[in-house]
Order: sequence, then structure tokens, then C-alpha cells
Amino acid sequence: MKRGDGSHFGPTTLTGGSIPEQEWLGEPTRTSHVYQATGVYSASVTTSFAGTYSVNGGPALPINGTLNIVSPARTIHVRRTETSLVAKNCLENPTGWGCPESDEGC
Repeated sequence: MKRGDGSHFGPTTLTGGSIPEQEWLGEPTRTSHVYQATGVYSASVTTSFAGTYSVNGGPALPINGTLNIVSPARTIHVRRTETSLVAKNCLENPTGWGCPESDEGC
């Protein structure tokens, strides 16, 4: 993963997965990133696929080669960077600072 600000993540052998909706806001993940300055960044991801197969329940055998898929770059507009301590997350307090339903910090 190239984040467009000179930082990157990977390569890694860790598999991805979905994030429960209640954790979408404010929960750090392995791929979380905080941009240090406002600006326009171009980010992209390369996903690599490798595989194995077995015949009639036999041992797993590797498939030769790896398939690398590069995503089209996406433009990220960082309009404001700000860090703040808050008492609760947006699920506990939907109108709290920085939450979508808040008038403050948005």
C-alpha cells in the first residue's frame, strides 16, 4: 500500500478481512494511517495472489507463480488534520466531537 505521502505498508502475508460497522470510526487497524499535513495524496494498493491445490484430499501443493493486481490510484484530499482527546466513541455519543452527527469538530 502506497499512501502518497512517502509512507507505505507492506508487503505482508497477513490476510485482510471486514471490519464490523461499529468499529469504522476511530478504531486503529493494521493499515491505519494519519496524514501529518493537509494536501492532496495519490494512494494505491497492490494485491498479490498465490495459491495451493490438492487432489482427492491429498496434501496441498503450490500453484507456480503469483498474480499481482495494482489498483488504480485514488486521490485523497486531506483538508484538515487535528488530534483531540474525546470521552466516548461515536457509537456511545453520536453527537460528540468529530462524529458525523456533531456540529463540533467537523
